[in-house]
Amino acid sequence: MKSCVALLAVFLPLSALAAPTPEALDLVRKFVAEELHGNPDDLADVDLATLEGHPLYGAPGRTFDTDDCNLVRALFDVLYADALPGLALPALGTGRAYRGDTLNTFHTLFGRPIPGQPGRFAGLERHEPSDDLRARAAAFHRTYHTLGNLAPLPNRSLGRLTFNTYRGTHAEWRDAFPAFLQNLRLALLADPAADPTLCQLVELNAEAFREFRTPDGLARFAQRLDLDDYIDPATGLPIPHYAPNAHFLPQSAAAYFAAADRYLTIAPVLIQRRAARIIARLRRLLPAGESAD
Repeated sequence: MKSCVALLAVFLPLSALAAPTPEALDLVRKFVAEELHGNPDDLADVDLATLEGHPLYGAPGRTFDTDDCNLVRALFDVLYADALPGLALPALGTGRAYRGDTLNTFHTLFGRPIPGQPGRFAGLERHEPSDDLRARAAAFHRTYHTLGNLAPLPNRSLGRLTFNTYRGTHAEWRDAFPAFLQNLRLALLADPAADPTLCQLVELNAEAFREFRTPDGLARFAQRLDLDDYIDPATGLPIPHYAPNAHFLPQSAAAYFAAADRYLTIAPVLIQRRAARIIARLRRLLPAGESAD
């Protein structure tokens, strides 16, 4: 594999910490006040996929994608305006400097829902699962589009490739977020073993990563985005919570069920723990008693 060559660049000094935009704050306050009866804690359990078709919080005038809908864009602005350079509402969205990503995905391992068969998924059904495994997969399908499983990533593209699309289509990572983080760390360090395409994407997004091109850089990047549980605090290295896997790969039913069990055990915990961090951050940004005008 070709070595990754870091490009020389001159960066401007870091600006003062950014504040959330008023538009983003207003939209989040409005959602909390009107949809959650003023309780931001409930945001952790909202299935954001249900916003499809909503004229305000959804994606009016464009194709709906849960991790890129209007409410999620506003939430990323409010939560992470000071996390990465230029991460604010005008720069958030498909084709812009930053875009939302779903961390622990569903379809690669379990397949898409089978029309007319609620709670059944094409990839899972190939292996004749138990009713218990079906129920766990269905529960995760309701969970994986909650806020604790969504994060903004730099989004400047190499042709049609972005971090979002490249991690989802890479033949070895197969959309596994821990594997992506392991490879991102190598690219940030310009390690000779780094994936060359990922290195190019890092360079295209150099401004976003300018603080993180050091041995501890990935750990600091993760901390900024409440991804602490994906990094070993003792080593600063990504934790291999689960191995890349996919329902369409040739494998035995036993191997597939072992991978599915592992994923359904760890992914919901990662989502819940990150959601707790996010809600604590949001409560600091939206003091008690605040509501939309």
